Amino acid sequence: MRRIYLLLIGILAAACATYAQQTLTGRVVDAQNQPIEFANVALYALPDSSLVTGTITDARGAFALEGGAAKRTFLKVSFVGYETRTVEAPQSGVTVTLNPESTQLGEVTVRAQRPAIRLKSDALVASVQGSVLSQAGTANDVLRRLPSLTTDNKGVFSVFGKGEAKIYINRREVRDLSELDQLNSADIRDVEIIRNPGARYDASVKAVIRINTVRRAGDGFGFDARSSWYQGETTDLREQVNVNWRKSGWDVFGTVLYGRGEYIQDSRITQLTRLDTLWRQENQLYGTGVDQWVRITAGTNWEISPKHYVGLRYTLSPGMLSETGHPTFNSMVYANGAFYDEWKNREDRRETSDPSHRLNAYYNGTVGRMGIDFNADYYTSGSTSRAHVEESSRMQEDRVVNSENRVQNRLVASKLILSYPVLGGEFSLGGEYVRTHRTDTYSNPERIVPSSDMTVDEWNGSLFAEYARTTPIGQLGAGLRYEHVRSDYLSDGRPLAGQNRSYNQWFPSVSFGTRVKGVDLQLAYTAKTQRPTYRQLSSNVYYANRLSLQTGNPLLKPTVTHDVSLTASWRIVQLMASYKMNRDAVVYWTERSKYDPKVSLITFRNLDRQSALTVFATVTPTIGPWTPQLSVGLVKQWADVDVDNETIRYNDPMLQASLSNSLRLPAGLLLTVDLRYQGTGDYENVHLTENSFSVNAGLTRSFFNDRLRVELKGWDIFRGRKDGNLLRFPRMELYQSNRYDTRELELTLRYRFNAAKSKYKGTGAGVGEIDRL
Repeated sequence: MRRIYLLLIGILAAACATYAQQTLTGRVVDAQNQPIEFANVALYALPDSSLVTGTITDARGAFALEGGAAKRTFLKVSFVGYETRTVEAPQSGVTVTLNPESTQLGEVTVRAQRPAIRLKSDALVASVQGSVLSQAGTANDVLRRLPSLTTDNKGVFSVFGKGEAKIYINRREVRDLSELDQLNSADIRDVEIIRNPGARYDASVKAVIRINTVRRAGDGFGFDARSSWYQGETTDLREQVNVNWRKSGWDVFGTVLYGRGEYIQDSRITQLTRLDTLWRQENQLYGTGVDQWVRITAGTNWEISPKHYVGLRYTLSPGMLSETGHPTFNSMVYANGAFYDEWKNREDRRETSDPSHRLNAYYNGTVGRMGIDFNADYYTSGSTSRAHVEESSRMQEDRVVNSENRVQNRLVASKLILSYPVLGGEFSLGGEYVRTHRTDTYSNPERIVPSSDMTVDEWNGSLFAEYARTTPIGQLGAGLRYEHVRSDYLSDGRPLAGQNRSYNQWFPSVSFGTRVKGVDLQLAYTAKTQRPTYRQLSSNVYYANRLSLQTGNPLLKPTVTHDVSLTASWRIVQLMASYKMNRDAVVYWTERSKYDPKVSLITFRNLDRQSALTVFATVTPTIGPWTPQLSVGLVKQWADVDVDNETIRYNDPMLQASLSNSLRLPAGLLLTVDLRYQGTGDYENVHLTENSFSVNAGLTRSFFNDRLRVELKGWDIFRGRKDGNLLRFPRMELYQSNRYDTRELELTLRYRFNAAKSKYKGTGAGVGEIDRL
């Protein structure tokens, strides 16, 4: 690993020495000093004004041009909607400011506008600033209305056909999804959806959502207060205050968020177990619970100069609040069709958390022509879950099961990315180091299930290199990431035989984007991995009832994915096709208890091979005051699973469709109506048996020059969101249908006073590992 690192450093040094005198670099910004992406930059030579070379700016407004060694040159910079500027005899590091261009025609002002959704080098970009999305409410509301994005009951966003997405706000990774509720949609400039993340991202990251905010100018104090009330069968609350103060390059910010959520889960579970006796369980799970949380964030950012930024951010989640639940689990049990017993489980569960701390420090800047991005993170958390289960039996003795599960996590991480202009493009070299320590103890005084005491130490070191360049035929990007992972598992202080492992893996990525007759195209390939979570690897055994237990599988292998995607964008139409191959996908499975064969252990296993084809299309027209967005997608997978000497083919396609509508009404009202459909089909070794259809509607009105905003929304108005899952295992078949409290009425009041978003530029380190914790 050290040799590889030295080799990459040597390559970078040689490239820098060779091309230092041949490349002209700079940035293009607007009047508010915000970067302008896709600006045209052309280099001309004097005295005949002959074109030397040209390029376009990237997301930071940066450009690099070969031929900068000529003695007499000038730049011409242009972008639609802005006045063209000419800069004579430029030097490297030049910053060109473009002013907006307006054409007056009587009483009509015509301004150029970028498309609402467009394709850039590595992402699909949705413009928010100046669109109806800016009035959606929060960042959560914006993401819910973007094509190919889906969310679950926990608020986790996924990209259709790719998987769970990693979210960044201004290049800083979002560790707590409540941050999306804290961000006002009016403060978002655009959202980038990256379907094939490159080598600079952790190899476990399947998709990335980058949220870029509007840069606020000026100094002074500002705050943003928000209060939300949600009423369904239960009541939820969100209360939040953001404060910000700026002065002479200093930026001090803070946020306090309080949340209270009640939930209801109503599930029906049918379980068939085929042994010498056919066991049939008809189970009903009904649970209610309340959880409360507080998040406190404080930080500072210092803009030493336009080329140097440093900052510190601290997040505290106090441990005084808790989650309580009262699920009941009733089972009617039959043996060979005859009544066997009836069990009624009543559980009182309480989970408390220790104060969790996360500290991030960063430096972001430029030294000469080299860009430097450094982040360091420290994270610690802990929780204790206690459960008291009283199980009554009609035919047998009653049971009482008490359990306690104590988890403690500690993580340190660092990440460094160096970038340098090479051959008219940008070469990036970086590394990341993550060290994780986790203890997980589980005890059951009645010894109905075994107690355990596990300790996990994991080291993850990675190196990566990326190169991107705009060529006459298109944008080319390539990257390579190397990861070394070592895991040590201890049980009761002793090493676990066969479970301490080490991985050395390479993950290449390559992409090419071009334009053909007005159509933007991008072809990309990436290799990724997904390491099992610590819960999936845990050997703890959890009690469900006398015939069902749950546990993990410490012998799980990481999943490796190869993904090829083609994306096209033409005016208001976007198309995407993707084919991916998964090796060793982690799926649910069952085993027989070695103590009692009729007891099922629900666990996990690796599936040798699973492939899937995804196609997706989006149309985003604007018809007067009406802005609809229609999206349709289909996933078709191929997975064969051997169960009881029979091969089950999970090949049924799954359809998804959405229609988002925004209508501007008189008196400044904005009406939104969104429809979502999820069809039946197969996912891994699960058959989805229910069609899900939901309708959301909202009405928004701003007052006092947009300082006060009132939002009234209805979620899942017709209560059509539902799910049903059918799974087949050795000697077992399980069907589960779920209903949640998804129909809600939301009322939100948000007041802003001189609000300004923080300039914080930290991106964080140890991204994937914190998620596993």
